[in-house]
Amino acid sequence: MPKKTSSAKAAENSVQVANTTPHAKRPAARTRLDPSVRERMILDAAVEFFAEHGFGAQTKDLADRIGVSQGLIFRYFGTKQNLVEQVYQRVFLQRWSLSWELVLRDRTEPFPERLKRFYNSYFDTIDEYHWIRVSLYASLAGHDIIARYIQSHVSKLLEIIARELRVYRGLEETGQIDPMEMELAWHLHSTFIYFMIRKYIHRLPVIDDKAALVSRLVANFLHEFQPDRKT
Repeated sequence: MPKKTSSAKAAENSVQVANTTPHAKRPAARTRLDPSVRERMILDAAVEFFAEHGFGAQTKDLADRIGVSQGLIFRYFGTKQNLVEQVYQRVFLQRWSLSWELVLRDRTEPFPERLKRFYNSYFDTIDEYHWIRVSLYASLAGHDIIARYIQSHVSKLLEIIARELRVYRGLEETGQIDPMEMELAWHLHSTFIYFMIRKYIHRLPVIDDKAALVSRLVANFLHEFQPDRKT
């Protein structure tokens, strides 16, 4: 049998080494998310992102934060303005309860109790980091979403409060609500908004017992009007 040359032996050894070398790991395939899941993921991240950095922040930075391309964000939302509109829907409109109007109008219950029941529910709904920060950042950036929210939703509730306050005072409930009546309703309402500014913007300590706070604020608000009531 002819002897193997040194070059033949080297080739044979290299084949043996190659056969015993573990196969290189293939890169893991990227998980393909359902489009609705990915859209929700981007929107969730956008709410958090804009609450932290404001609406002047760039969508490129948002894309880097969540590990997608900027083009993918625009593929789902079209423009930054459309994304802002979806943030508005998520943070404000989806939290709104139609039951609040019913609670405030229900005259089978005393007005002070209705006010407390409404503000306990409303306060629990909006007492959240994203709500107040998105609200302030949107207004400072010149977006009209908060002005629209106030006109289409909040003002309607405050008009109900002002009208029910007339009845509570024993006054005629018909007729247009005047600016002073709206200011008084805003005075009570804005107390809860400033509570959240102190909590989430200034990061100051606030009272934990919100139900007790609501009860005291409503009582203080109505105390001024008690002498005007009919006996």
